[in-house]
This record gives sequence, C-alpha cells and structure tokens, in this order.
Amino acid sequence: MVKVTFRPWEEIVIHEAIKYSLSDLIKLASFGVQPGGLAAPLNWAEGVVFHFISMPPTDDVVKESLQGKIHWLSVAWALMPEYKDVVPIGDINAKIPIINVSATVSLCEVTRALKEQAKE
Repeated sequence: MVKVTFRPWEEIVIHEAIKYSLSDLIKLASFGVQPGGLAAPLNWAEGVVFHFISMPPTDDVVKESLQGKIHWLSVAWALMPEYKDVVPIGDINAKIPIINVSATVSLCEVTRALKEQAKE
C-alpha cells in the first residue's frame, strides 16, 4: 500500500508584485506570439488575472519548498472582474487562454493579498 500525503503550502513569498492595467498585461502576455497563435496561459481567480515566475530551484529554495515555503520572483497581475476562458489579441488574430484556478485555495489567497496590497 502506498501512503498518499497532502501537504499544502504554508507560505508563498512574493518578491515583486507588478500591477498592470488589463490591456497592458494582455500586451505583455502577447509579446512574441505569432499571428493566429496561442500565447502562454494566464491564471484567474477572484477577479484577478495573473502570471507568476518561480525562483530557480537552488539548494536553499528546494529546502524551503520541502518545509512548505515557496518563493516567487514576481507576479504580474491585473484586475479582471469577470472570468473569460480566452482573451483575443485582435491585431494579430491570436489568443491568450485564461485558466480558472478558483478551486485552488492558495492561489485565491494570493489574489486576495494582491488586491489588499494594491489598496495600501
């Protein structure tokens, strides 16, 4: 019998959060996309669309990850009140898929923290 253990993250450390307008985040996500192509997906939860970059897996980062603490180098985000599964990039006839991650508790907590931090 194999033991299965679920161990949610205890902490997500965001080293840089960059808030964009929705149109600017879409432009940023569309750089390098070929006409008619598909961009890398963005995440969406609780009225926020975002993309994060994880820290490279150095020995220290891996050690902390195993202890329940992960580090993100940066999060680029924008308010997007209503979920859409795809955002068209009209001028090049391409698309950006949007993934609804609302069922992931930790990512919902991140979006709440981003909105709260933006108020300060």
